[in-house]
Amino acid sequence: LKEAAAPSQSEELKNSREKMGKGVSASDKKKILLKVYHTQKEPFGLKELEKLGSKAGLYEKQVKEINTWLMDDNVVLSDKVSNVNIFWSFPAAQSVELKAAAHKAKKRLAFAEKRLAEAKEAQAKARIGREDKDGQRALKLKQLNDLVEKRRALDAKYETIKENDPLELERIQELTSHFKDNAVRWTENLMNIKSWLIQKNNLETYQVDGIFEAAGLPKDLDLD
Repeated sequence: LKEAAAPSQSEELKNSREKMGKGVSASDKKKILLKVYHTQKEPFGLKELEKLGSKAGLYEKQVKEINTWLMDDNVVLSDKVSNVNIFWSFPAAQSVELKAAAHKAKKRLAFAEKRLAEAKEAQAKARIGREDKDGQRALKLKQLNDLVEKRRALDAKYETIKENDPLELERIQELTSHFKDNAVRWTENLMNIKSWLIQKNNLETYQVDGIFEAAGLPKDLDLD
């Protein structure tokens, strides 16, 4: 029996490219081209780089795009010599990638700190005109909470005795209506304040919610 002929270099390259076209990630393609740089350890023009990338299993037409990805990652550097673009990357350039990642992380942190400062500034502006000048704000908030708790207690008691004592039921209904009216009035006031902060002070809903939570108020209000 004759032994099957070993695939030629061109056939192996063709098979490699066919595999690469089936689900090879951009990250893997970058690793392949980066290996070309780190193996040769010398600068290349684009044409030469395309040929070397093709030998490594990449499609020649893809090499330029993949090289651009590596430049965006700051692991491939470039310069122009006599109107010719020259590209290079040495293993030490990987530290540049780490620096770039650190730089991006710092930018994200700066952005988050800026958003936090803006939220604090908006909170400070929202407090203007709402200062506790007469020292009654804390007392009024306590009264509101007391009214809410009394209403809950009365509702519970109402459920217990509503079928046994018509007179007591009538009295509790009157009290409940009174407390409910007060609670609704306070809730409407808070809803109006929230709407005013959003519409007139250009605050985001989450910023107003933060202000309410800082003041010990519920951020979700309804009249049910």
